[in-house]
Amino acid sequence: MKWDQELRLAETAARRAGALLRHAMRRDKKVLSEEGHDIKLQADRDAEAVILETLQTSPFNILAEESGEHGALDSGEPFWIVDPLDGTLNFSRNIPLCCISIALSRPDDPIVGVVYDFNADDLFTGIVGGGAWWNGDPMSVSAIADAAQGVLATGFPVNFVYSEAGLQEYLTSVRRFKKVRKFGTAALSLAWVACGRVDAYAEDDIMYWDVAGGLALVRAAGGYVRIEPSSTLKWARKVRCASHESIWTL
Repeated sequence: MKWDQELRLAETAARRAGALLRHAMRRDKKVLSEEGHDIKLQADRDAEAVILETLQTSPFNILAEESGEHGALDSGEPFWIVDPLDGTLNFSRNIPLCCISIALSRPDDPIVGVVYDFNADDLFTGIVGGGAWWNGDPMSVSAIADAAQGVLATGFPVNFVYSEAGLQEYLTSVRRFKKVRKFGTAALSLAWVACGRVDAYAEDDIMYWDVAGGLALVRAAGGYVRIEPSSTLKWARKVRCASHESIWTL
């Protein structure tokens, strides 16, 4: 299968970093910075170093959350996108909702996705056009096509403005769903759309490395994905995905 070798490599990288993070979660966490609604830990950098070391055997360049661009990303070739620890605040508080996300992607066009929930030892993998798997077993999005019956996973990005107008707009956009859940990790939320645990995901002005791996999973699992691109590879700007397109279009 095309991209199978890249998928296996990303799986290896995720599992290696996951072992490190499982160990680190039981220890004191070294905080590198804490500004506004964001937090950075040494664990982010340590996990990324393990992932990059593994991916260096691949010919593709890399965009990583912590260390930035490794090689040119405008050559037209796919490149790796690495989020070594999505849900860092959860991790810092020992809340077991955090994960590793790795994608092989073109700009706004994910191809391969791996999301590893290292606490539950749940590995979600997928190749767009080739299938999606949950711990090696085939997975697919849910059969729900009506927002009124669906569970929406969403979140507030780091730069969200908590104004009255911003919160009102948020409430207007989510109230048509049966239930709304905020897990504190975009990548894991998308993996759960891909395996049918939840039915839709929405977030605006989010970093692309937060969602690239999960968006590949949703597409590979037969779901609907819409990305409103921005002028930079780092920002996804607006993301909407679901088990069925009708959840967003009706």
